[in-house]
Amino acid sequence: MFAGVSGPSFVFWPVGCGDTTTIVVSNDEVVQIDINDKVMAAEKGNEHIPIVDELVEKLPKRGGKPYLSVFALTHPDLDHCRGFKDLLKRVTIGEIWHTPRIFRESKTDLSPDAQAFRDEARRRAERMIAVNGDAGPGNRVRLIGYSNLFQPGERYHGFPKEGFYTRPGQSITKIDGVEAGDRFHAFVHAPFKEGEADARNETSLAMQVTIGNSQQAMRGLLLGDISYPVLMQIFQQTHWHGNDEMLKWNVLLSPHHCSKKAMYENDVLQQDVLDEFKACQLNVGYIVASSDEFPHANSSGDNPPHRRARNRYEEIVNTGFVCTGEFSTPEKVRPIIFTVTGNGIRMGGDNYAISESARHTLDAAVAAARGSSAPPTAKVGFG
Repeated sequence: MFAGVSGPSFVFWPVGCGDTTTIVVSNDEVVQIDINDKVMAAEKGNEHIPIVDELVEKLPKRGGKPYLSVFALTHPDLDHCRGFKDLLKRVTIGEIWHTPRIFRESKTDLSPDAQAFRDEARRRAERMIAVNGDAGPGNRVRLIGYSNLFQPGERYHGFPKEGFYTRPGQSITKIDGVEAGDRFHAFVHAPFKEGEADARNETSLAMQVTIGNSQQAMRGLLLGDISYPVLMQIFQQTHWHGNDEMLKWNVLLSPHHCSKKAMYENDVLQQDVLDEFKACQLNVGYIVASSDEFPHANSSGDNPPHRRARNRYEEIVNTGFVCTGEFSTPEKVRPIIFTVTGNGIRMGGDNYAISESARHTLDAAVAAARGSSAPPTAKVGFG
C-alpha cells in the first residue's frame, strides 16, 4: 500500500494552484492524475510538498524501484505536468494515459515537462504499433478521446485500439494491463470530439473515478480546468445517454482550482451547473480546491482561486469544502486524504508524515528563502 494511507484513497497534495491527485487503488496499484512538483518556499512559506520526492519514497516497489501503475495527464499546462521529466527518470511508470488531441491544440508553447510527456507517450505508442499489441509495463500507453490521428499516414495509424483506446462515454477498468473492475472504474466524460472543446483547458481529460468494492465505494469527479460551457455539455451528454450514475460524486475536485468560470459567464451566475453538481452529490460529499489559500475577496481579473466560486460551492456541499492550501501549513505539511473504510468514507491527513527526502528538500528551500532579500511571505491566517 502507498505509505501513509490505510486503504483505497484519493490523495490531494498541497502544490499551490495546480493539480496533483494520487489514487491509491490497492496495495500495489497507484494511479497519478497530473503533477505539479514545485516547493515555492520563497514565494509562499513552506506548505508545498515536493511531490516527486514524496512519490519516490512512498510508492510500492517493483524490481527494487518505485512503481507507478498509471500516470494520466488532464492537459499540458505547467501546473499539471511540472516535474514529469524528473518523475520519469526516478520512477517506473507502467502505463500512461494520453489525450493526443490536446497536443494538437498546443504545438508551440509546451514546457519542457509537457514536451517530455508528449515524447514519452509517442515513444510508447510507436512501440505498441511495432509489436501490434501490448508492449508491457513501462511501455504501455492508453489513448483517450477522438482523434483523426489513426487514419493512414497519421501518427497513430496502426495503433492497437482494442484494449488501449478509450472514447468519451466509455469506461476503463484495467490498471496497467490488469483487469481491476472489482476495485477501480474510470468513466471518461471528456474531451469531446467537437463543440466547445477548442481551447487547451476545454480539452482537459475529465473523469469519474470509483474506488473500493461492492460493499463500500467512493466516487470522485476530476474535471481538469474546464469551464461552464463544457461542464454543461458533460451533464447534458451524460443525461442524454442514460449514464446518470457516472456523474455521482463523494469527492468533487473543483474545476480549474476553484475558478468562478465553472459557474459564472460574463459575471452572471449560471445556476443550472450548480443545480447539476448538487443533484449528483451523494450522501457524503466533499468539494476540494487544489489551490493556495483563498483571499477574503477577489479583484476583477484575479487568477483562481475565486472566493465567489467557493461561496457557491459551500452553499451546495453536504459534508465540507476543503482547500489544499489551507489544510497544509508551513508548520504541518500534509495532503488531504479521503479513504474508503468499513464504516464509510473518512477524511484525514492530519497525521500524515512526509518522507525524509521531501523534508530535506523543503528545509533546503526554506534556508534558501531565509537567506534571500525577499520579504517573508509565511501565512498569517486562513481565507
